[in-house]
Amino acid sequence: MVDTILLGLAGLMALAGVASLAGNLRKHPPSRRLSLRNRSFPEGFLWATGEDAYQHEGGNHNNDWARWEAQTPSPIQDGRTCGTSIDFYHRYEGDFRRAEGDFQNAHRIGVEWSRLEPEKGSYDENAFEHYEDMLSSMKSLGFTVFLNLWHFTLPLWAADRGGWDDESVMERWKALVEKVARRFGKYVDYWSTQIDSQIYALRGNALGEIPPNKTDLKLAMRIYRQLILAHAEAYHIIKAHANVDMEGNRRDPRVGLIYFFFHFEPKSIFIDRYVTRQLENLFNWAFLDACSTGQIDIGIPPGPSVSEFNQKVKGTLDWIGINYYTRQIISFHPFKPGFTSLQNYPDYPKSDMDWEIYPEGLYRLGKKLAERYPGIPLMITESGLADAEDSRRPQFILDHLAFVHRLIEEGCPIFGFTYWSLTDNWEWQEGFRPKFGLYEVDLETKERRPRRKSVELYRFIVRNNRLPSEEELSGLQSQS
Repeated sequence: MVDTILLGLAGLMALAGVASLAGNLRKHPPSRRLSLRNRSFPEGFLWATGEDAYQHEGGNHNNDWARWEAQTPSPIQDGRTCGTSIDFYHRYEGDFRRAEGDFQNAHRIGVEWSRLEPEKGSYDENAFEHYEDMLSSMKSLGFTVFLNLWHFTLPLWAADRGGWDDESVMERWKALVEKVARRFGKYVDYWSTQIDSQIYALRGNALGEIPPNKTDLKLAMRIYRQLILAHAEAYHIIKAHANVDMEGNRRDPRVGLIYFFFHFEPKSIFIDRYVTRQLENLFNWAFLDACSTGQIDIGIPPGPSVSEFNQKVKGTLDWIGINYYTRQIISFHPFKPGFTSLQNYPDYPKSDMDWEIYPEGLYRLGKKLAERYPGIPLMITESGLADAEDSRRPQFILDHLAFVHRLIEEGCPIFGFTYWSLTDNWEWQEGFRPKFGLYEVDLETKERRPRRKSVELYRFIVRNNRLPSEEELSGLQSQS
């Protein structure tokens, strides 16, 4: 037996060595750059920015993330806690008016479960009224409203019962969704049930890097499945209870989810291709495939997996929100989780978070999504750059929008673009160090100041519904 195990390990190491050698001889090119100056976007195209509930609101300590951040030593890279964040909860009106003043016609916010239901079965009417005021304000300013229901954080009472692994938490989720749908349905144009759920399932329950900080592959697969079911339950509840608009007319709510994608590429042509395909299926496609077909298939061989058909899950995507930031080069590694190593090229353009700037990946993802889920509208719900000096962000915006325009020209059903984010924010485990905002925020005074090069450029594009000409771009750069 021991000899067999040693032989197997030797074989894996040999494979890894061959793959590494092949990968070192092959270097993937950087992103192409398209020159699509002065190109117009379709009439009615949605231009947005937005805020996340926990990342922007601040002042909320009643959830598992806030409790985790307060540990000693700090698990957060910059050693801080979210605390008051940028105080969007109280300053939302000013931020909405900044977006309106920049001619944006759509906006995204989220609600925080731990505010709405601070104790199990007990709702906070003041929190409901506050979110209703926010949504009403968005409508009064003429925004197409995107509302998300859940992103990573759980109320302490839910986390302490086992989180999504506890059936009573699912029952409370369904009750909350119904109450939110009835209360807010008339204000919302596009519903997202969840954001980046596969990250929560894998990083939180398999790798233990974020709450609930578990390292249990079977649990991770169980939570992944449970989140798919939670999306489906929410989809049907919203359809049943959020079907009246501001004028009292009946309508069919548009319900989807916002989802984080990597553009994955294998480092070499050997076993790296296999592990890339497995990782891509688990991370990019398994959740959406289930919502499209009803077939739930999640897992990485030879680890635990789930395979089942669920009719209630089938057809629960009215639209898909694309969160895209970077690509990852994948190679086989016998001693890393999932036998997978992720890397990028250090000499290629990158963000302050060391993420490669690869606009072409958004184009390739758009093509795959349109082919894999035909007829389902697509919204770019996050595309942004951590760039404190605002030196790379203008070109980032131009390059990504050029590829979005190319996708639309080729028939991809993209109906809008969101720069992430309107302002700086709390960036989860990285803390406040990454600066994504078009507007920078003084964390002491909460004052917002425009990062002028990017604000002026995005404002021009949004106002004119097109990319600038070379002459216009030079004028914008000289003004800034």
